[in-house]
Amino acid sequence: MIIICGATASGKSALATEIAKKVNGEIVSCDSMQIYKYMDIGTAKECDSPVPQHLIDVIEPDVKFSVFDYRERAIPVIKDIISRGKTPIIAGGTGLYINSLLYNMEYGGEYEDNPELKMALQKELEEKGAEYMHNRLMQLDEKSAQKIHYNNTKRVLRALYVVTLTGTPISAQKAELMPIMPFKLFVVKKDRKTLAERIEKRVDVMLNNGLEKEVASLLQKGYTFDMQSMEAIGYKEWKEYFLGTATLEETREKIIVNTRKYAKRQDTWFNNQYKDFAVHLEENATLDENCAKILTDYYKNTDNL
Repeated sequence: MIIICGATASGKSALATEIAKKVNGEIVSCDSMQIYKYMDIGTAKECDSPVPQHLIDVIEPDVKFSVFDYRERAIPVIKDIISRGKTPIIAGGTGLYINSLLYNMEYGGEYEDNPELKMALQKELEEKGAEYMHNRLMQLDEKSAQKIHYNNTKRVLRALYVVTLTGTPISAQKAELMPIMPFKLFVVKKDRKTLAERIEKRVDVMLNNGLEKEVASLLQKGYTFDMQSMEAIGYKEWKEYFLGTATLEETREKIIVNTRKYAKRQDTWFNNQYKDFAVHLEENATLDENCAKILTDYYKNTDNL
């Protein structure tokens, strides 16, 4: 599989589309916001893509979605693409989603599966409730319990399962690079000034395309700003505007500032996380130059993909 990642507004989506066209590929979105329905403009979805796209518009905005949920949905999709003789192109900027396909994030070690233990934990949950199971996890793996809400019973049970079975908490286990299949990972690069300009232009395009109406429509449907989906950049900044305490220009500026900060964090993440095995594309290279680089590398290593 080919993975194309980078900061928001770096041009990774357009690049992934071009590569998919040239290698008979299909895109698997790796974006924590494009999974939501009705949220098109603020997430910069390519709604009329010339190539098939997956994991876009798959859940309602009021549904919580975790990195584990992403992995469980993405793996069957990727395998299906390959079974049809096509190439999966993983494209997006959500680093944890990418990591879920590259690292053994759930358990950090090898062990025999234990269906009986899974059933016992599920039964205990049904009999004693979510809060009890979370308290139990707090005693066995405090760090994990602090990060997992007690209502997220799926993750609570997973953490309890691992610590009970292996004797070591998930939080104490080191994730190993164990990709679901051979891969090549490319990072799209833009210098800070260019990226800042692209972000500002992108936000203005969103506003001109009707982002304000899109947010209003979501609110009319009953979705609220305290939902996971509405806490995303491009949406959360509208709260004060719809309360009447911020102007449109102030909202625009907040979206631009927050997006720039997020892009900086993404850039740092990709530089640190993938420095040992990623191909960092030339900074500010054109679309054609990046395509040529990826295709050269791809065909050189086709036997290994």
